[in-house]
Amino acid sequence: MKDIQKTKRLPGLDIVRSLAILFVVAQHFNLNTEFRQTVFDGTNLFFQGMCASIFFVAVPLFLLLTGYLNINKQLSFGYYKGIVRVLEAYLIYSLLTIAYRYFVNGEHLSVLLWIRQILNYEVIPYGWYIEMYICLFLLIPFLNLIYKCLDTQRKKQILIVTFLALTAIPISLNWSATQLFPAYFTSLYPVSFYFIGAYIHEYKPKFRKLWLCVILIILCTVDPVFNSIVHLREGFVSLFMIRNGLFNTITAVIVFLLFYDVDFKSKMITKISLLSLDMYLCSWIFDNLYYTYFKAHYFESQQQFFAFFPIIIPLVFFSSFGVAWLREKVNWGIKKIL
Repeated sequence: MKDIQKTKRLPGLDIVRSLAILFVVAQHFNLNTEFRQTVFDGTNLFFQGMCASIFFVAVPLFLLLTGYLNINKQLSFGYYKGIVRVLEAYLIYSLLTIAYRYFVNGEHLSVLLWIRQILNYEVIPYGWYIEMYICLFLLIPFLNLIYKCLDTQRKKQILIVTFLALTAIPISLNWSATQLFPAYFTSLYPVSFYFIGAYIHEYKPKFRKLWLCVILIILCTVDPVFNSIVHLREGFVSLFMIRNGLFNTITAVIVFLLFYDVDFKSKMITKISLLSLDMYLCSWIFDNLYYTYFKAHYFESQQQFFAFFPIIIPLVFFSSFGVAWLREKVNWGIKKIL
């Protein structure tokens, strides 16, 4: 989320990053409601299922951006200094989340337990991304060496296919206790997205956007159609659009290709892009605040509560943006004083 180019900004990448943070916030609607526990039936839930499929690409979009923007990074002390901003943001929002959980939610843990939750990336329930990103960040100079040592486009394609065979394909096709594909390295999915992003940066593949949109719509309807026909259990089941699986990867790449080269400049989109990490880290506070209130006062059923989607999502999104913007201004003021 912090992979911002130092030279000329590419507006298409700001659009992708802004979409990614919007999808993160929107995806949490399903996490904070009864979507997966509700009997999947009717047009309303079918549309919610389509939304769930597209919102799943949020984190993959960030990872594709990381590969796109960092492929030329080299091993140096200056490179490793770049993680300081991420750690600083994580610490600040961890303290802010502790304050919220203590004073609003009444979680009176000991100082030792709070510190342990910070170190375990648990004090912010969405903190797992920071742990994953730190690990990827440490690998990036070495991943770049691997990628650049391959001297032909074909070899780089084989590299990507190999990592997809280690990650996305087992995630998608190992549906039962019998494994069709070795699944030991499925947690390396960030590296798969990283190499795909690097490949797009180098070769700039071009496809007709109309066909990309058609394929995207089809992919987003696969799981809702399947759930409408086959009821494996009462709630919605992601059989094809599994997180970080093959269909999810294809969908993320399509969304990326649709927008990464769009030449549309907007100061608001650029600002959202720049503040996306901060917005992500403080979004849990507003998720907890707004969903607790709205569910307590208005929730009757998943179908009925979906009417509050266009209310809650902007509330969480722009509240997070406001806090992120305020932290930026405070940081600027402190630097001016010092």
